[in-house]
Amino acid sequence: MALTEYAKQLGAFMTLVVVQAMAILLFKLCQNDGKYTFNPASSVALTEMCKLLLAGSLHYNHVASSKKPLWEGVSPKIVFHYLGLSMMYTINNQLSFYCLELADPGSMALGKSIAPYLCALLLRLAGERLHALKWVCIIVQCCAIAIVQYDACKGTGYLPMKAYYMIGTATSITAITSVWNQLIIKGFEVPANLQNSFLYAFGSAFAIISYLHSVSDTHGRGHGHGHAVDGPKGFFEGYTLLASLLVLFQAFHGLAVALVYTYADAIVKNFANSSVMAILIIISYLYFGLETTLHSWLGIIIVLTITYCYMNLALRKDLCQLLDWKPPSEPPAQEKAHLLEEGEKTDGEGGVSESNYTEGELATALRNYEAFHQIPIGSATVEQLQTSSAKIGGWLRARPPS
Repeated sequence: MALTEYAKQLGAFMTLVVVQAMAILLFKLCQNDGKYTFNPASSVALTEMCKLLLAGSLHYNHVASSKKPLWEGVSPKIVFHYLGLSMMYTINNQLSFYCLELADPGSMALGKSIAPYLCALLLRLAGERLHALKWVCIIVQCCAIAIVQYDACKGTGYLPMKAYYMIGTATSITAITSVWNQLIIKGFEVPANLQNSFLYAFGSAFAIISYLHSVSDTHGRGHGHGHAVDGPKGFFEGYTLLASLLVLFQAFHGLAVALVYTYADAIVKNFANSSVMAILIIISYLYFGLETTLHSWLGIIIVLTITYCYMNLALRKDLCQLLDWKPPSEPPAQEKAHLLEEGEKTDGEGGVSESNYTEGELATALRNYEAFHQIPIGSATVEQLQTSSAKIGGWLRARPPS
């Protein structure tokens, strides 16, 4: 993997962690005696409209500078993809509300801790190969999240069977939407901001419908982010500076997630979520008087350590290739004979030229050269092999340094 590509992945990850942590902190700061001064359903609708405005503006600037068509690459297929994805997001928001009616937040978070593992399974079913190092990090991360969320006294009591069904369904939808969104962004030749515009347009429509449902509820309960609303019914009623910042950071959060899907994958998004959870527990302990236990701190240490390992080791394709390195075997004698029958073309110094080697042999020789000289994967050239003393054939038969 080129360094620039890895830097983009790491930058997208860090952006999502910072923005998501700020958004969740603003959720906490906007509460007054455990309730919001505004209607959360209207906050969701405003957030989706802000996302649409930001994504639309970025796409328009791209079109203006590149002189490309406004609807570049758009087809009915991608529109229906985002319509379905928006519906899934809306259903998941409603499920989160019902889950919190049946279970405490700790139990719900505990159930959702397997989301990274489900994402990995779905990506594997979609044809993406995951290195063994990634699987180790994912499994250990899931266990660490469970350790952080586990509360033997109050968080893991026996819940109604309906609660387990709800939490399992919500977790599955979270994994499906994460992988689905990633596959759409990477699978269509459509600018990312234009794709996001479709997602946020449908999201705005569904959010407005959800808001209208919340204000028409005779019991005064809204369904925004799973919080009951007692009081504010107006769309802009009760908004303060902090509430406005919350909407803005929620909008930035949507763009940060899209950035992760573009440069990384759904697994990295879930690692970012886990890191935010660990960081917020530390902040809550320091500033909000959160009571923690020894196993919670153990889980936090594991979460942050495994996240570091995943982002700095498992994502590095050059390291994964080095771990997978196997001594090259001699090409079959028949293939060698065939090459000689074709007529050897020397490079002027007695070595066989590039044209007499298959692509697989050249790739092996280049990898051996890079491993011996300890240079980044993909940086060596055939010209370097030809000008070296070993030539192409020598590097093809080389063994890795011990």
